[in-house]
Amino acid sequence: MKHLVFIIFLLTFSFGSFAQKKYTTVNKKAIKNYEKAQQSNKLRNTDEALMYLEKALERDQHFMEALLFSADLYSDKGDANKMVEVYEKAIAIDASFFPNALFNLANAYLKQGKYAEALKHYQTFLNQKKISDRNKNRSLHQLKCCEFALKAIENPQNLNAKSISDSINTNSDEYWPSLTADEETLIYTRLLPTGQIGRNSKEIYQEDFWFSKREDDTWTEGLALSNTINTKGNEGAQSITADGRYMYFTACGRPDGRGRCDIYYSKKVGDMWSEPINCGANVNTRAWEAQPSISADGRSLYFVSNRKSGKGKMDIWKSDLIEILEDGKQRWSQAENLNINTSGNEMSPFIHASNRYLVFASDGLVGMGAYDLFQIDKSDDGQWSEPKNLSYPINTHKDEIGLIINARGDKGYFSSDRIAAKGRDIYEFDLPLDLHPPKVNYLKGLVYDAVTRKPLEASLILLDIDTRDTIAYSQSDKKKGEYLICLPSGKNYLFHAKADGYLFYSDHFKMRENENNQAQEKDIALQSIEIGKEVVLNNIFFETDSWTVLSESEPELDRLHEFLVQNKNIGIELSGHTDNTGSEIKNQTLSENRAKAVYLALIERGIKEIRLTYKGYASNKPIGDNNTEEGKALNRRTEFKVIKK
Repeated sequence: MKHLVFIIFLLTFSFGSFAQKKYTTVNKKAIKNYEKAQQSNKLRNTDEALMYLEKALERDQHFMEALLFSADLYSDKGDANKMVEVYEKAIAIDASFFPNALFNLANAYLKQGKYAEALKHYQTFLNQKKISDRNKNRSLHQLKCCEFALKAIENPQNLNAKSISDSINTNSDEYWPSLTADEETLIYTRLLPTGQIGRNSKEIYQEDFWFSKREDDTWTEGLALSNTINTKGNEGAQSITADGRYMYFTACGRPDGRGRCDIYYSKKVGDMWSEPINCGANVNTRAWEAQPSISADGRSLYFVSNRKSGKGKMDIWKSDLIEILEDGKQRWSQAENLNINTSGNEMSPFIHASNRYLVFASDGLVGMGAYDLFQIDKSDDGQWSEPKNLSYPINTHKDEIGLIINARGDKGYFSSDRIAAKGRDIYEFDLPLDLHPPKVNYLKGLVYDAVTRKPLEASLILLDIDTRDTIAYSQSDKKKGEYLICLPSGKNYLFHAKADGYLFYSDHFKMRENENNQAQEKDIALQSIEIGKEVVLNNIFFETDSWTVLSESEPELDRLHEFLVQNKNIGIELSGHTDNTGSEIKNQTLSENRAKAVYLALIERGIKEIRLTYKGYASNKPIGDNNTEEGKALNRRTEFKVIKK
């Protein structure tokens, strides 16, 4: 019995000694409340845990574990003010108890935008003897952020952001805007209550797409985009092509999904959106894919993924459109990781209509301390420049994620909760001159039947005359015949349009500087394939007073060859025409030989002679006034006419 009492005494003494070593307090009620806080935290009830910690600290205000636990929970809640207050108390009591408190306090000051205080505490922390390499490296990075931020605030950008419109912004959250190149349609995400209550007794919200139209320089009341796309689940982070006819967006938990969240696309025909289609395995994986940004012409897709093969936590990836299949489905290339990604997070890419200017958010680069917006330029060889911070006040100590810029390059659009009572709203601002992307103008118009004026779905291709590179590929709307294409100004372009059952259209033009956001317009009337119908080959070029075909004519010859291959029963006459300058004999010889040159070029490409004939008409069939230079230019032409069908 004596031995049993002794053993119990030893156990009691050992437990008491252990309890004293376990905590910095011996107050039993403080310890009891602290342990209750731990249990509440395990159940994810942060507010209840903080209540118990407050009671523990009422019993012993020097209870270090309770102070540090409180600071961690305030960090989880995003309450930087309370986090700073608690850490200051803990450090004042015993700075050596938990050296990382200095690091955490510096982080809290950074979250508040108090850069001088943050810098001071990072420096103090780095003077500690035993700190982890991870926290040391992070502190060195954050020090650079503090130094950058202090300089940026001293030299702010001239920025005057204002709410885009009360007809778009409501008391609900509106964010993630997408804008067509003509700035006439805005699509955005709105967060709305579902009327259901979740397990945590809080109301459940869901994301849907809304849109607004610009009429007389004002935005119309926002409307839900489409029941075909909006579901009871979440849809968000959308991006639209320049013409507004394709939309790419993020959706989670769909039956055809490949991972947690996938990227889908939908096509607009008339005013109706198609059923969304998954972008496929080369874009979507078993990981998280989201925040797509589609190039103006719909040929390149940028997006964010946390797949394991990336460089950091969240990376920006790019995939290119390989082809559109007969059923309308798209096939994309294997996604590539962009070289601008860091070991941190890169998010919310936006590719400008110029296709040479990319904006993205990063917390892995030196900035104002959280997610900052950066910009990069693409060189002629396809390489991206070093990221440039968009600086203050575009960037602040808060997270800046999601910025778009209009095609003209003079206005930016973003979302912010700067007016707390209204929630998250969409804002617009004049982009500083030094941040303007390359200027892009746009060509728009209608494609229709030349006789019935019925709208047509046509394929449109534009090439750079000098380089012969394909600059843009698009299609007109099947029901409305509308098209819109973004193009750099000041360049000469070859323009081709074709539709099944119709003769193709060709032209060349120079893209003018865009003034007051006015589009350069070009309506296209296509002629149905019938005997006797003629097409001017506007992109066949010859040396002066010669029938030598210039190399710039190759794309036009390719299109004519393609037309004849696709329409195997058609026979054509190639004709040459001149103005009335010079003798008739000379003009006859010149016109006939030019027609023959095109004839021979087609035979060389594999078209059978039996399908072709050629003839020179000299100046006998003018289509313009030979008394003007403009008319003479129209009369100097090469044509083809359908003579067999």
